[in-house]
Amino acid sequence: MLNLYRQIISNNLNNTVFEELPEEWLEKVSPEIKSELIHGFYNAGILTINLADFNRNGFYEKTVRSQFHHYCESLYLQLGPIVQRCLRRMFLGFNENLTEYKVVLFMEGHEEDQFEPVKFNIDIF
Repeated sequence: MLNLYRQIISNNLNNTVFEELPEEWLEKVSPEIKSELIHGFYNAGILTINLADFNRNGFYEKTVRSQFHHYCESLYLQLGPIVQRCLRRMFLGFNENLTEYKVVLFMEGHEEDQFEPVKFNIDIF
């Protein structure tokens, strides 16, 4: 059922992220990223975000790349509660009988950097 609503969920989640993520992160989002920072496979409970999307003024290349795990953790501390609140609100609206839902957030870098994705678990319910 969640895949039927995939675009609605994605739009709502990404709009919420762009509204609530602190300016210190938003000002680093690359100009070509218009509206989708987080990509999701909601039936599987998998979300991905690519830190290379935070490359305005070379931020990813100059700063993040050398301290990849640190910046993944830093972004997760800001992003995790936003994702949790947003998905909880939406999914309760879709199905009031939903009693357990968890997502795994993978943070990736440029493919050529060959970083292992950093995994974070977020309990929604």
